[in-house]
Amino acid sequence: MSRIVWILVFLLGAVLFVEPLRERARPQIEFALNPIYTWEAKNRVNDIVRVLARARAEGSQLPKPREFQKFLADREGDDAALDPWGQPYFLLRDGRDYHVGSAGTDRRAYTTDDIHSTTSVAAPDNRRRSSRT
Repeated sequence: MSRIVWILVFLLGAVLFVEPLRERARPQIEFALNPIYTWEAKNRVNDIVRVLARARAEGSQLPKPREFQKFLADREGDDAALDPWGQPYFLLRDGRDYHVGSAGTDRRAYTTDDIHSTTSVAAPDNRRRSSRT
């Protein structure tokens, strides 16, 4: 019995650390990983919203959607800009609110399986407010 366990451990290690093997095994094991990836992506999009809120609180300009990848990479590192499926996180602007999204299991943005942040960051109001004395 222990021989079988060692063989399974060896095979698992080979699949994890040898890229060609990992790529061949991915379709067979991805269905088991997707719930973990989904959970990770949900947490990460909400973390990224907090990064945006912190940038806004510091007085930094919020990025435009097309500049979002560079913004994330500069603040959090290159790997922080990719979701668990290896796709870039994206920024949605809905009126004055910014939402962060992940392409989800199908790896295509703007489809029904996308994962969106549960909170948003409001864009700064650029209008001047008059103060009453």
